[in-house]
Amino acid sequence: MSRHLPWIHVELVPLFLQVRNLRRFVRDFCVGMSLRPEYAEHIAMASAELLEVAAKGASAQWARFDLRLLGTFTEVSVTSAATLKQRETLQAIVSEVSQGEARDAYARSLAKANIDGIAISGLCRLRHEAAAELALTQTEEEVCLIIRAPV
Repeated sequence: MSRHLPWIHVELVPLFLQVRNLRRFVRDFCVGMSLRPEYAEHIAMASAELLEVAAKGASAQWARFDLRLLGTFTEVSVTSAATLKQRETLQAIVSEVSQGEARDAYARSLAKANIDGIAISGLCRLRHEAAAELALTQTEEEVCLIIRAPV
């Protein structure tokens, strides 16, 4: 029998209540998988931040959430439909969050509250506190925001 690494896959309409509930579920799942509570909180925060960005910056009609515990790091991704303008906004967010040193990006995010109405300080905080990396992949119709954080 082969052993599969733990993962979660959920498709949902990213409403505020669901974002909050998913955050709690992810935290409890990570703690249940014997991850340190502070790390579990970072992964839960990453889940909530990505869902909020997807809800505000892409289609609020649906989102696909995936969490993979991959041994040395955890990957959280949220995929949703997006127009060209929405994809450009999300690319600007990823660029801003990923630019320079993590501490400097976090300080900039506190001064620059948002990009096109989407708060970026939570993503910058994750990059700074959890050494997380943010990425964006896209097709003609969908975008996928990805956060990878080392264990």
